[in-house]
Amino acid sequence: MTSWYPIAPTGFTRQTNSRRIVFRDGALTELGAELDRLGAYRVMLLAADYDTDLGEIASRAVGSRLTLAWNEIRQHVPEDLATRATDAATGRNVDALVTVGGGSTIGLGKAIAVNTGLPLICVPTTYSGSEMTPIYGVTANNQKTTARSESAQPTVVVYDPQLLATLPAEVVGPSAMNALAHCAEALWAANPDPITDALALEGARRLTRFLPAAYAESNTAARGQVLLASCLAGIALGTAGTSIHHGLCHLLGGMYDTPHALTHAIVLPYAVKFVRSSVPDAVARLAHAMGTTVDDLPVAIWSLGRVAGTPQGLQAIGVTQAQVQHVAEVAMARGLTSPRPLNQSLLQRLLDSAWHGMSPAVF
Repeated sequence: MTSWYPIAPTGFTRQTNSRRIVFRDGALTELGAELDRLGAYRVMLLAADYDTDLGEIASRAVGSRLTLAWNEIRQHVPEDLATRATDAATGRNVDALVTVGGGSTIGLGKAIAVNTGLPLICVPTTYSGSEMTPIYGVTANNQKTTARSESAQPTVVVYDPQLLATLPAEVVGPSAMNALAHCAEALWAANPDPITDALALEGARRLTRFLPAAYAESNTAARGQVLLASCLAGIALGTAGTSIHHGLCHLLGGMYDTPHALTHAIVLPYAVKFVRSSVPDAVARLAHAMGTTVDDLPVAIWSLGRVAGTPQGLQAIGVTQAQVQHVAEVAMARGLTSPRPLNQSLLQRLLDSAWHGMSPAVF
């Protein structure tokens, strides 16, 4: 596939009414200046890798403003963890939150921000895209509840492609496929518009073009392009909202603690095939962006996922067939949002195919 894209994405700073984006190699060193702009002098730093080189670099960037370091991070943000972290933040009288990490770290930062009203600065180190949305989630009693809040919208996002140079391939692949899920679902969620469509389609183009190289080697240029794609995907999803794919993945994650990115990567091609007949124009635009046809799109997504290390089916991440059946039942009971009317048989077929991991050509 030919492309006009430069070898590496061009650095930029973009200001909107709600957030500031800094994107360039070495941008982490600018974190202190961004905190100064906000007048933040007592910072809580959240980083799962706080004891590693990355955590130390982040600590140096925060400098003397560092008041509290928090390295207990868990996926799906358990409610008790959010409560303890919030109490720690208020107890130390911090005036800003900084997250350095992936979606789980950002998610905890969002929960604290919602609870306290503190400004949130995110330094993403994966392709979750969560830093671009006002959507946050908390899990309690095996149920993940998501909501939207302006308080969950990060004030500043610092993208430094160099931070992803050492990201393991087994994280790169599923995380980027999660970003592709954001691109896809933003096209047929509740509130798409021409701007979110443009962002989502451009994100899908870049992911199709650069993910194989980003997965295959520590290619900073390709990984930077995927990082930019995840930013575009997050902005689109944050405005347009989510649909059946995210609904099912959140059920799997909340009920059975499945890995977030892997779950999205596995389910996506089957969800796309499921909605295809109900959103033909949106699917046609996505297929064109990914250099394929409407008929071949689900298989193209499945194949890209396989190239990028997606496990073959939900069974490969520990989900049982009985659990898949239970998820289908709960999805029907909760009336998940979907452009295609739901019924138990169709949902069961979708999830059974995702469980086996077979090519969508036979789903």
